[in-house]
Amino acid sequence: MGDANGVPAQGSPSGPPRLTAGGLVSGGRYELLEPHGGVAGQAFWRARDKRLGREVALTFVDPLPGEQPPGSATGVLDRTVALTSVYSDGLARVLDVIRGRAGGIVVSEWVPGLSLAAAVGDPDPDSAVAAMWGLADAATRAAEHGLILGVDSPDRIRVTEDGRALLAFPGVPRDTDTRSDVRGLGMVLYTLLTGRWPGPLPEGSEFHEPRDGRPASAPVDDDDEPLDPTVVGTGVPPESAVLAMRSLDGSSVSSAATVRSMISDRVGGPVRVASSRGHAVPAAPGHGDPVAGPRDRAGDGTGDAVRGVGPDRQSHGGLDTDRYGADRYDADRIDEAYPQPDEATQKRRWQIMAGTSAAAVVVIALLSAWLLGALAGGGDETPLSQQLDAIERAAQASRSAATTEPASDESGPGETEPTREAPSTPVTVSDVTSWQPVGSAGVAENSSSAPNVADGDRSTSWSTDTYRNQLGDGGAAYKPGVGLLLTLDGEQETRRVVVHSDDDGVRFEVRVADSASPDSLEDTTLLGEGTIRDGSGTVTIDEPEESRYLIVWFTRLGTSGPESYAASISEILLTR
Repeated sequence: MGDANGVPAQGSPSGPPRLTAGGLVSGGRYELLEPHGGVAGQAFWRARDKRLGREVALTFVDPLPGEQPPGSATGVLDRTVALTSVYSDGLARVLDVIRGRAGGIVVSEWVPGLSLAAAVGDPDPDSAVAAMWGLADAATRAAEHGLILGVDSPDRIRVTEDGRALLAFPGVPRDTDTRSDVRGLGMVLYTLLTGRWPGPLPEGSEFHEPRDGRPASAPVDDDDEPLDPTVVGTGVPPESAVLAMRSLDGSSVSSAATVRSMISDRVGGPVRVASSRGHAVPAAPGHGDPVAGPRDRAGDGTGDAVRGVGPDRQSHGGLDTDRYGADRYDADRIDEAYPQPDEATQKRRWQIMAGTSAAAVVVIALLSAWLLGALAGGGDETPLSQQLDAIERAAQASRSAATTEPASDESGPGETEPTREAPSTPVTVSDVTSWQPVGSAGVAENSSSAPNVADGDRSTSWSTDTYRNQLGDGGAAYKPGVGLLLTLDGEQETRRVVVHSDDDGVRFEVRVADSASPDSLEDTTLLGEGTIRDGSGTVTIDEPEESRYLIVWFTRLGTSGPESYAASISEILLTR
């Protein structure tokens, strides 16, 4: 073992400890299950989180041979922490980064499916390009923030059960750049097309043996360049081969965004593969299509712990856990079993279902009227999207008029209905952060700018990401919604919420929660709904509840262009 300054103590090995299946690390928190390869200074393992009873992916980061600890390990961990500001279907979610005296561990969600080597045992060229969309998207998003994804080894890549290739073991090595990622995308695509890896493995790969082995090396020509995929593989589409080769050599394809764009042109965005020999199908619910846009995630904070580690040392299964850090995991941020709803929650569900059914009747009637008008040949050239928006505004106006009609006077002579004073006292907000339910796609959006909505300055704002499809529960939607969680200055009732934005048509719900980290919408209480029109949207809460935590949950974004949905919120004002 090393002493406090990181220099190996007398008689201790200078290299990283031997990792073995069954060993325990991080204070006994994680049990190692099986190796999945590695590169110089990094080892990839599937492990079990004994505290939460679920599998995770661990990337062990150590100094490179000949370096004094922590050496280059610090840079690898720092670059990987930065990736928590990027979310995409093509990047496994980083749950924790544990720093130790001589290295660290990157803890990521485990991705069920196959290793790249196992997935290409029987290559399926027809599905290869579709499988690459998420990985290209992740590299594009990283580049937009000046970050590197680190696609350098087949060991890092897994193919999900629905046919997506993604980076399963994050750990950004040194001496990489955006061009390295483009080449990495080309290498993965080439492998999916042919079952062969087109180039040398990263340094140090020979010291790590993955469970499923690695893809065989691609044959090369007289210049030691890999042969065209159409020559190496069977049934490889020529267009797919061109994309792979141009990504490898840099001709015409110099950015991940170009790769993603070319894939989108071929398959129309993110897709799922029905089977290893099936046709590509549209994205399943919860895996929609966010596109390049504001994407201001730098420093957004994912809610996953990234922390230093104290000097405590424990040895489990022959492993020096001080090297990789003590147990500082934040279990409150991790997925837990879905709770059985209580009677009150169940009642609210029935009420929501009843309200939804009534709304559906109104919408069907309005659409029927519109269709009859269209068939009558009125000659209206207004775009369909604008006509539907007009229908929605008419429906909202109708509902608003119905709810504001005076009720019949059933009170006796001399009796008056008590009136409640209009909300006028400002509610102080102490903190604001982005929020989304556990298990929702991606991460909470742009938390670093979330406090702007409560700073009293309309010139500052918080923005959602920009999506190709609208929010919702449909198959094309990437997320059901995005939220802001406002922490108030003590428990109190909020009776009015005003949301300011220049994006008309944005819909939102006002909810309260019992804690600062509710796992799902079922853990919150709906108090009211609103829509932003002419710069603001107001919700007056008839039956407020005392709470310190208020959530503004956005269920519909504004339209900034064709297939472009986003919202920018400048201020949220609360009164009681």
